Amino acid sequence: MRLELQPGPGETLDAICGGEVQVLQRRAGYRFTLDPVLLAHFAVFEAGAHRGRLLDLGTGCGIIPLVLTRRLGRADITALELQPDLFSLAERNVYLNRCEGAVTLVRGDLRQVTGMFPAGSFGHVLCNPPYRARTAGQRNLSTEKALARHEIACELPDVVRAAAYLLVPRGGLCMVYPASRFGELVSVLRTLQLEPRTVRMVHPRADRPAKLVLLHAVKGGRADLTVLPSLVVHAEDEHAFTDEVNAMVG
Repeated sequence: MRLELQPGPGETLDAICGGEVQVLQRRAGYRFTLDPVLLAHFAVFEAGAHRGRLLDLGTGCGIIPLVLTRRLGRADITALELQPDLFSLAERNVYLNRCEGAVTLVRGDLRQVTGMFPAGSFGHVLCNPPYRARTAGQRNLSTEKALARHEIACELPDVVRAAAYLLVPRGGLCMVYPASRFGELVSVLRTLQLEPRTVRMVHPRADRPAKLVLLHAVKGGRADLTVLPSLVVHAEDEHAFTDEVNAMVG
């Protein structure tokens, strides 16, 4: 079946990473943010995810595999997505970016990974999971957006349990998550024998509290946490990125 690689009605074609990554998205559907781009770079440069089999849990339109492959030179990536419309977009984006030799897409539910992959199949797992608890805030009327943003189809323990099953011993899980839920995240990780190894807080501006945390945890690792210098997204002009972020997206 021939895939349509041009934007259709209600779709956009967006470019990031200096035009190296082209992304088809729906105007009214869930659209990727800066967070997965930060996560991909963190995983490769701070968490050792530059080689070995890698799985992206909940890939959406495929943004993390695309950045890893086109910008960061990764291959042997598997990407799992639950929602059929987002899976279809991811498939088109993989072919649009000529990444079909490096990225394998699987449609399925991360809560059922035991039926899809053997235990210990991956050296690295990445995830940009839903940030909002099921009951937190007003739920989006778009089912696609609601599933991506709220813990409806999966909750934090589901994500960590899937990663713990999928990772080899000493394998690494990399996540981006709200800083306000950092304590909860560490608690759940340790319950499933994933020990936080590297943390980097993400601030919207240098003078504002962190909004996000980038975290690398190791399966069966020892307690030896490194807290990296903060990542600041915006410079004095709130519409301009800092040099570090510009280097990732530009």
